Amino acid sequence: MDGACFGKPDGAEEVDGPKTAGPKIVEPVSAVDKMPKFLKMTPEETQQKYDELMRLEGERLAEKDGQWSRLDPDPVLDRYNNVHPWANNRIKLQVPEGVNDYINASPVTLASTSTKQSTLKKGIQDKYICMQGPKSETVDHTWHMIWHELSVPYNSSPAIVIMLSPTHAPMPNDPSKMLEKCYRYFPNEFDTTPFKINERNQLGEDFKATVRFDSNLPAIPGTTIEGRKFIMTVDGEDEEKPIFHYLYPSWPDFGALEEHNVESIIQLMHLSREKNGKAENARVVHCSAGVGRTGTFVALEFLMGELQGGAWENWDEEIRHTNQGSDPVYETVNQLRMQRRTMVQAFEQYAFLYEVLRKMWEEKYGVPCIGGEHEHPKSVVEGSTSMYEKKSVCGRQPTDPMDKL
Repeated sequence: MDGACFGKPDGAEEVDGPKTAGPKIVEPVSAVDKMPKFLKMTPEETQQKYDELMRLEGERLAEKDGQWSRLDPDPVLDRYNNVHPWANNRIKLQVPEGVNDYINASPVTLASTSTKQSTLKKGIQDKYICMQGPKSETVDHTWHMIWHELSVPYNSSPAIVIMLSPTHAPMPNDPSKMLEKCYRYFPNEFDTTPFKINERNQLGEDFKATVRFDSNLPAIPGTTIEGRKFIMTVDGEDEEKPIFHYLYPSWPDFGALEEHNVESIIQLMHLSREKNGKAENARVVHCSAGVGRTGTFVALEFLMGELQGGAWENWDEEIRHTNQGSDPVYETVNQLRMQRRTMVQAFEQYAFLYEVLRKMWEEKYGVPCIGGEHEHPKSVVEGSTSMYEKKSVCGRQPTDPMDKL
C-alpha cells in the first residue's frame, strides 16, 4: 500500500527542519503514526505472513500423530476428504457407547493477543462451533449437536446458527451446472410437517426429535440475509429450544466480500450476538467446508472487537516491552488453525481482514484523507444501521484495488 490515504489530523503543524534557537518544537504525532505497523504492511509483507501460516499448517499435517493427529476421512459424513477436524479438538456427539460420535465440527475459542483487555470484550462473543455445511446424510447429526451443545442446560435459551453459503453454486468448470454446497437441513414456511430427527436410530434409540418452522424473521433492508426461527423438541424433554438461523448467501467461495457487502456481514454479526441469549453460549458458524468463509467471519468479528475496544492503541510501543506477537491478525488466524485446520483458507480472505481493519482504524481515530473519493466505515459494534459514511475526499481513487474489500 502506498500510504496516500494517511494524512495528518486537523491542527497538526508542519515543522520545516531543525531549529537552531528557541524552545524545542515537538511535532505532533498523528493518528496514522499511531496506527500499528501490522495495519500498514505492503501486500508483499501480507503475503509473507500468509505463507508462514501455510508453512506452519504443513508442519502440523506432516506430524500426523500426537497433538495434530486427525481421523481418516469419512466418505459418508465428510463433504470434502481434505477438510476434517483435528482429532483432539472436535465435537463428539453424545451418543450411546458403540455408536459413531463423529461430526465434522470443531469448538473454537479465541483469546486476545493484546496485553490490554479490550473494553468491549464482554460484549463480543468469542466462542463458536465451526462446522462443514451439512449433507443429506448428516442432517440428524447436525440437529443432535445443536440440541446438546448450544444453550445447555438452558433449553429455553435461543441457539444461533449462521450459514455463510448458498445451498448450490455454479460448478467452476461448467457454470451451466449447479453443485451442492450445503444441503438444506432446515425447514421453511413450505414444510408443513416438522423435520423428524433420528428416525433410523443411527444416533441411538433414545434420541428422537422434531424441528419445525416457526416464522421468518424481519428482513434487513439492503441485505440478502434470510432469518428464520425454528422450534426444536426432544421426546422425553419438557422444554423446547428456539433456534435462530441466519443464511447469508452472497459470500463467494474462496473469496473476500465486495465492499458493498461488508456492511451486511457486520450487521449479521451484531444481530446474531444480540439474539444469543447467554454470553457463554457458542454460536454455530458454517459455510460449505467450514473453514474459509467461516474462519474469516470468526476472525473478523473477534478482531473488530479488539480494535473497537481500544486493545491496539499504542500497540507498537507495547510490544517492545512484552513477548506478545507483533501482528494480532496473524496470531488470531494461527489460533484458529490450531483449533480447526485451514481456517481463513485463501490469501484473498486473509488480506481482506487487514483491509477492513485498516479502514475501521481510519474511521475510529479520525484519520483524514487527501484527494479522490473513498468510503469510511462507521463504528458498527454498537449496532449502527449503516457501516459507511457518504463518500468523502480520500487519497485512493475509486478504481484503486485497495478500495475493493
